[in-house]
Amino acid sequence: MRLLWTLSALALSAQAIKTTVCPILGSAFPAPTALSKDPAFLSKAEELTSKINEAIEDGSLPAISFAVQVFSSEEQDSAFGFYHTDDPVKNGSVGVQEVDENTMFRIGSISKLWTMFLFMTLEGTQYFHEPVSKYVPELRTNYNLTQEKDTINYLKWRDVTIGELASHQAGLARDYGFGDVGFQSELLQTMGFPALPKNEQLTCGNEYTCDRKDPLTPTSQTPIYSNAGYQILGYVLESIAKADYEDILMDRLIKPLNLTRSSLQALDPSLAVIPHNETFSWFGYEIGEEAPAGGIFSSAKDMATFGRAVLSSTLVDPAMTRRWLKPVAHTSSLQHSVGAPWEIYTFLTPRRVDLYTKGGDIGLYSSFIGLSPDHNTGITVLVAGDNSHAMTSKISEMVSDIMLPALDEVARNQALERFGGIYELTSGSSNSSITIIADDGAGLIVSEWTSNSVDMIQTLMGLQKITDRSAISIRLQPNGLETPGRISFSAVIYTLPVSEDAGPLVGSCFSWILLDSLVYGNVGLSEFEFTLDSDGGATSLSPRALRITLPRV
Repeated sequence: MRLLWTLSALALSAQAIKTTVCPILGSAFPAPTALSKDPAFLSKAEELTSKINEAIEDGSLPAISFAVQVFSSEEQDSAFGFYHTDDPVKNGSVGVQEVDENTMFRIGSISKLWTMFLFMTLEGTQYFHEPVSKYVPELRTNYNLTQEKDTINYLKWRDVTIGELASHQAGLARDYGFGDVGFQSELLQTMGFPALPKNEQLTCGNEYTCDRKDPLTPTSQTPIYSNAGYQILGYVLESIAKADYEDILMDRLIKPLNLTRSSLQALDPSLAVIPHNETFSWFGYEIGEEAPAGGIFSSAKDMATFGRAVLSSTLVDPAMTRRWLKPVAHTSSLQHSVGAPWEIYTFLTPRRVDLYTKGGDIGLYSSFIGLSPDHNTGITVLVAGDNSHAMTSKISEMVSDIMLPALDEVARNQALERFGGIYELTSGSSNSSITIIADDGAGLIVSEWTSNSVDMIQTLMGLQKITDRSAISIRLQPNGLETPGRISFSAVIYTLPVSEDAGPLVGSCFSWILLDSLVYGNVGLSEFEFTLDSDGGATSLSPRALRITLPRV
């Protein structure tokens, strides 16, 4: 009881501390655990349930069936689930009559994410700088001098890398053949399109799907989202693994993770949600060799299992996962970047959190998966029905807006319980102590710090020529370095004051530049290490530059 009271008092006292907060990018606290039992998370789960039910009742989510889950890599079962079945599906003659976590959906372009995960199981990032033509011989070109100079009509495949294909940076068109309006003959008369010359008429993409024998892409496009690129990546994967894509998917992903409701082909329709019928919904539509870009079927439960495998590096080396979970390019939106093939959205409340996502659409199906490496937590939304893309976006943002702040709150509460309090060592006339608290900002706060009876915060102010104590902030963030019984944090010791109307050159966070600028004996003053007990609670704290270990009081 005394410990809980002390932690509560420390949290309250933190409200009086006002400093400029400029955290380093990444986790503000260790990832939360046991979400399904945490009171703060359960309270937000109830709020989310009420909000979704309200949207169903007021018609904001019309004519769709859907499955939603929030899952953690620390728990085998999902921490939150919501399932809704539209009335026509309940009364339908094909497919399930009630959606649950095992109901199959088409996941469309999330298949690209599965394809890249297969790459990662084969040490994938090592291939990113290699030319794609090395593995797909059909792309090796032998242009004459005129063609070499014509960069508009002739793509130099020798310059296109696997990494560029993976992150949609190869300048390829979205599709070849698939969805081409040239197949709609009525356009020739009614909408002003001229007749195509015979040598430009498409031979695949309508009745027959395109394969390696057909042209793979047109050339000379600006960097854009490309399904055709992932068709080519499927060929690259087959070349590296020396097997068919479907066999690679089964052997390296579906079987190891026991994904019982995932496949590349449409399985028993009775296991799936099928709005209207199989044809109108596109449930049974075959996309042929573009399958690596959009052909996979899965369920909410299997999607969560897949997400956990990514977050916990179940089938991939952790270093590979860290390299993969990074942006590759910007978009014109400041809150949207691109990875391989991540669609990375930046949420700014309560702090910057990057959600690594992938969406997918095919027919009446739309899907979304979002992973937060900061919290080792993910979100999955699967939708079937009318206007499914807009509905998926609406549900996904609703879940993210409620759950991301909730995850930070849970992580903060758990971090305060694990690490908060007073660490003290008294030896004769020399006293050393550190007090750890938390507020609504990112990271744990070092509110008091004495070394050899000297106020270290005052010392740090002197070293940085600061006279206003409110201008210095010492906040601890986990840096990913952890070994059994010990965990390391980095201290953002000082952040420059910034006015609200400052531009990017003045107003940006420079914590990443200044982090280790203060050192003593070649050890940064930013290095803090906690010793842990068997339950993960701190027993001591070492500010490593001072060569001392302080027991937790």
